[in-house]
Amino acid sequence: MKDINSAAGNASFDSFWQGLSGLARQGMDALGAMSWPMLLACAIGLALFITILPLVLTLFLIFLLVKWASNSGGFGWDKKTAAQQPPQ
Repeated sequence: MKDINSAAGNASFDSFWQGLSGLARQGMDALGAMSWPMLLACAIGLALFITILPLVLTLFLIFLLVKWASNSGGFGWDKKTAAQQPPQ
């Protein structure tokens, strides 16, 4: 019986898997060639990058939402919106 489900997606998945496996092998070779101090420095740098990048993006989105909410109407700190009348 002929298999009708082995369509073109199988070939693209195989090429993706081969590329991913090649990158994993290159990474393992690079880790194996590193000295201990360099490996420690890379681990610390990667940990800082993974920790700080989401924090920066989250704070940016929070401040952006606060700014958007403050400008949406009824509330503002602009000097133009506060009508100051001279003392009489």
